[in-house]
Amino acid sequence: MHPSNEEILSRFLGYWATRDADAMAALCAEDCIYDNVPEKKPMHGRAAIRQWLGFCFDHLTRIDVEVLHSATNGEWTLSERIDTHVIGDRHMPLPVMNVSRIVDGQIVEFRDYYDRLTVKELGMLGD
Repeated sequence: MHPSNEEILSRFLGYWATRDADAMAALCAEDCIYDNVPEKKPMHGRAAIRQWLGFCFDHLTRIDVEVLHSATNGEWTLSERIDTHVIGDRHMPLPVMNVSRIVDGQIVEFRDYYDRLTVKELGMLGD
């Protein structure tokens, strides 16, 4: 039996805590689009996503993800979550809304929506 789209997304999000960029990238289609919407420049392709994830893990201890709600309609999965970014002993909770399209067991589109001001207030961005 194949995993559901929610299970695939949950597995992907769970790898933030274990810092497994390779496993995360493997769940993405070769031509996946990963978009942190407030940042205005989506990543295109598994290699670019893997490189960006590696950069993240160079700066983060981990991200603990708590999915509050999720819903799936066909290829599309929505999830509301709290991503707690951990850097050393600092824990910075960030509310996130995600829209992901999953086809044949692979993520083909991944879009995170969050408030950039909250990111700045948490000290995760420079001025």
